[in-house]
Amino acid sequence: MGRIEFPSTPINAKADAAKPEQNGKHPEYVQPAFDWLESEQEPLIELGNCVVTSPVSFKKRVKGNEWRCSIHVEPDLLHQEQIGDYEAYANHTHADRVQSSHLRPGDRATMRGHFRQEVIELANGDERVTNYLSVTEVEVLSRSPRKSITVYEQHNNG
Repeated sequence: MGRIEFPSTPINAKADAAKPEQNGKHPEYVQPAFDWLESEQEPLIELGNCVVTSPVSFKKRVKGNEWRCSIHVEPDLLHQEQIGDYEAYANHTHADRVQSSHLRPGDRATMRGHFRQEVIELANGDERVTNYLSVTEVEVLSRSPRKSITVYEQHNNG
């Protein structure tokens, strides 16, 4: 037995000679371009003196893990032009690697990743600029003092 071939036109439909099919696709339908998705990747940058300013958020997801925190970058000898606040984030395998650093607020680190800037125009005419860093590597420079946060120690030692 051979393979049964079915026609591409529906049953009881009249074939329209003005609109022929090409490779199973109708020429009157146009697939929109996704040029904005294929934009070139931003260059890899290094932020040298990052201070973690918010607690780290690490979420395990089915589609891939997510890591996120806020950082403040201060200038240092090698990176004198870098200053400001950034939202650092990592996804998938980068999130697992960055989470293994166990960063906490007050820690200093060197972060490498891709920089992206988002400008939002508010209703009153002002602009809000948010800097994002898609983190690929973290090198811890110094740790903040780790303090116990148990209720027992707070009441009995303090």
